[in-house]
Amino acid sequence: MPPAPRHPDRRSADELVAELRDEATDLEPDLRGIPAHETVYGEAAQTLEEYGVALSQIAAGMKDPKAVAAEALSLAKPLLPIGDELDALRDLLKPRRT
Repeated sequence: MPPAPRHPDRRSADELVAELRDEATDLEPDLRGIPAHETVYGEAAQTLEEYGVALSQIAAGMKDPKAVAAEALSLAKPLLPIGDELDALRDLLKPRRT
């Protein structure tokens, strides 16, 4: 059974992750050496992204959904740095304060 369409007032998980990463990146200069991915925003973005992947795998019919869920809930993976080749475009659209 396909999932019900999301409510128009709700943001998708991908939109929430992008917004959280933007907030983490904007906050980073004020944190004296704490990288964006180690802020609450950065950790929340990664966690939400990992949960989304796990739920997608479960919805796709993984053979052991309990193991997929347990792995996602364990938060055992290291935090990944925020940033990629798309940051140049983001910097043009939303330049940092100086």
